[in-house]
Amino acid sequence: MLEGFSEEALGGLRAFMVRAPAEVPGASVYRVVFGGGGAPYRTAVDRASPTRRPFQRYLRRKNEDLVLMPGCRLHFVPGRPEALLEIRARVSRVDGFVLTSLLELALTHALAMGGYVVSHAAAFELDGVAVLAVGPTRAGKSTLCASVLAAGGAVVSDDSVILGLDRAGAPVVGALRRNFWLRDGSVDLLPGELRPVLRESDSFGEKRWGLDREASPRCFRPAAGPHAIVLLRRDRRLRDFRFRKLSAADGLVGLILATSSLYLSSRYPIEQERCMPTLTRLVEGVPCFEVRMGRALVEDPVETVLRLVEGVCR
Repeated sequence: MLEGFSEEALGGLRAFMVRAPAEVPGASVYRVVFGGGGAPYRTAVDRASPTRRPFQRYLRRKNEDLVLMPGCRLHFVPGRPEALLEIRARVSRVDGFVLTSLLELALTHALAMGGYVVSHAAAFELDGVAVLAVGPTRAGKSTLCASVLAAGGAVVSDDSVILGLDRAGAPVVGALRRNFWLRDGSVDLLPGELRPVLRESDSFGEKRWGLDREASPRCFRPAAGPHAIVLLRRDRRLRDFRFRKLSAADGLVGLILATSSLYLSSRYPIEQERCMPTLTRLVEGVPCFEVRMGRALVEDPVETVLRLVEGVCR
């Protein structure tokens, strides 16, 4: 339940994200109060855009509050699916992207209370094999997903996924964000029939092209049970790719680093207690690999991704 958010902000959330799992606690309450305390308001986006730095750079932690920007505070109730967002009176200057991101934090917290983990990762399915690819920004997650589409596969998500367990206790990876966004270097890898439906956008001065789920449903899967976990690294010195098998402990570290530290911190013990079994079950039941991806991902995408999937599933 989201109280106090404008219809415009809620519409932005719906346009940005896929529907959350039904198992999110029914008692979740996230409220917004306009006119809350704080310093005089200045939009973080106004400050961030000229230097292409996302507003998250202005995140600050203070006691139990997550202070997001001057004049704005998001307070989570530890151990309960509840939060309060306070925004100073000049609400008309709150950018829609900022509000959508605040709502994303609230949704992530509600998911954590239900045992779901939001991870900065991609997931795809090719030839019946589902792979979870974890990596930092510009590690090649979206490029890898574009290569999968070129090879005839399908994408769950190219950037943000929801990790959880199904009713039988098996790991499952679902999509969080609705669209699939590509930069200049990756968009050329898509099959020709997909290019007419791409939507151009601008994110902090950087052009991107979006592929909507509704426009190309055959290219997407809502969820998949992963057969392998890949910790992705980009190494342009390599022509091909190299991979090595990792222990479950190393795989767990990689997943933790890709997950919101807010809900795995000691400050939120109940959230941590509910999230960790999901990550542990995932690495115990699914093989983990470190993959250093070279130039072949762009120069020969179809062959590269086919060999990668074959390699991690031997």
